[in-house]
Amino acid sequence: MHRYYAILAAMTTVLFAAVIALGFGVAAQRPRVHVAAGFALVVAVLFVHTLQAFFLIGSGRAVREAIQERPWAKPYLASINRFRLLTFPWALAAIGAAMATAWTGAAAHTGVWSFETHRAAAIACAALNLAAFAAGWTQLRANSRMIGELQARLEAEAAPGA
Repeated sequence: MHRYYAILAAMTTVLFAAVIALGFGVAAQRPRVHVAAGFALVVAVLFVHTLQAFFLIGSGRAVREAIQERPWAKPYLASINRFRLLTFPWALAAIGAAMATAWTGAAAHTGVWSFETHRAAAIACAALNLAAFAAGWTQLRANSRMIGELQARLEAEAAPGA
């Protein structure tokens, strides 16, 4: 999963760059292009971070069910919780920042807030999402390694003569 996540995060980062470039470049002449791309970006951010959260929840549950009564299970169960603890706050903050940036953009286009407020929110959102992508990828990679290790251990246990 961490490989797919890296690809999705990279694609979303490229979309971030495009939306920010549109915001600084053509937003004054063609704001609809920037707004449409920004909407697509918010959907992409929601998708990538939610997919990651659901994967960690699902894989954690599968691991729990597979090893729940094994005497050596405790460290693995603690790892599942650690993966979530180190990922979910970043993912939720990144999702919230994307939505807040969209709101500041809507406020800027209607004249309620300044465009500078929206630009600052957009740059902060991009930085926060980059940090969230890094945290998510690190924890998903560790989760994948743990699952591989568990599969090998369970197969060794189930092998004849074990």
